[in-house]
Amino acid sequence: MAERRRRKLVAQFQYKLIARMVIYWLIYQVTLFNLLFACRLLEEGKGNLLEQFGLFLQDSYPMLICFAVLVPAFAWDAVKFYHKVAGPIYRFRKTAREIAAEEPIRRVKLRDGDELLELQDDFNAMIDTLARLHAVKLADESNNLPAPDESTLGGLVLSHETTPEELSSEAS
Repeated sequence: MAERRRRKLVAQFQYKLIARMVIYWLIYQVTLFNLLFACRLLEEGKGNLLEQFGLFLQDSYPMLICFAVLVPAFAWDAVKFYHKVAGPIYRFRKTAREIAAEEPIRRVKLRDGDELLELQDDFNAMIDTLARLHAVKLADESNNLPAPDESTLGGLVLSHETTPEELSSEAS
């Protein structure tokens, strides 16, 4: 159940990001095509509009092929960057919720290559200060598991803590 909530959080952000990128791309493509076609109409003058558009498409197909080749690389890079940002945000949010619930917390540890590494140091300094003031209880740091990496979990970040409910549902 907890994993389902984590996926929903990640999926919501990811869908918004993808939707925004697709909308920007569509606006760009429509604007570019209209501008290029308008330039062609100005060069050629009056004529059969449908025939002029057909010739325009014939002349413009290399641009479309180039775009079709580059889109997968752009999409892959965007997803990769997304994981480097969403993972840290998830960890910070999880720790903030643990603080609010007055649960024992661990210092935030981000993966190599993650974004927001500067925030990790500031966040951990805040946790240390709160612990010194006895405002939070630190979990036993010796029991920390190493941070999972994307290759072992397919980009999902899972907690190593399992609730009794999760254990019983996995056993079924």
